[in-house]
Amino acid sequence: MKVIAQQDSRATKASDGAAPRRTRGVSKNPEEARRRILEAAIRLFGRQGFKATSTEHIAEAAGYSQATVFFHFQTKSGLLKACLDEALEKAKVLVPTGGHVGTLALVEKLDNVFDDNPTAEFFARMMLEQSSNDVVRPIYADFHAHIRDMIRDEIVEELGVAVEMANHTAATILSMMIGVHAEYRVEHVRFDRSDYRTMLMTVTRLTLEALRRP
Repeated sequence: MKVIAQQDSRATKASDGAAPRRTRGVSKNPEEARRRILEAAIRLFGRQGFKATSTEHIAEAAGYSQATVFFHFQTKSGLLKACLDEALEKAKVLVPTGGHVGTLALVEKLDNVFDDNPTAEFFARMMLEQSSNDVVRPIYADFHAHIRDMIRDEIVEELGVAVEMANHTAATILSMMIGVHAEYRVEHVRFDRSDYRTMLMTVTRLTLEALRRP
């Protein structure tokens, strides 16, 4: 009876309603198991943070045993690294590509991409919690460089300014973008999402106007 009670207690802890029925033993579809564990981990790490989320909670949410989590990722830190790699690839897929659309339009599209979704929540939470982590920092640096270079190239194409000057401007815009999304998660009562978007677009517009001046 005690074992049954413990199992019932764990089943009530799932974050999204009833937890899926767990697959016991070795999964017959390891790729599916790995995908579901990553999805659950990204969602829970983003919502609760790395320290507050146990591998048991992730396993339960994904529908597998904790042993399956360790089989695929060895350690909780290994799972975090895999989540970061996965989130980075997802984010890059979401980033708009194609012809030049103008810097303001590009920034607006990027702002939409990093609106509230599990990947964005995960990135924001890990940036706050794990910014000093030697594994996490290079991944963020790579992703930010990718976004910054996109903005820089758009500025060069639109205004014809030197690359170095465009680099500084792109860094300014990206810093504002990161800042407004972080601030929105801290203060969303006094200002709503549209207010923060207006702040970002205003700073972007003023920064571009400064480049246009002789």
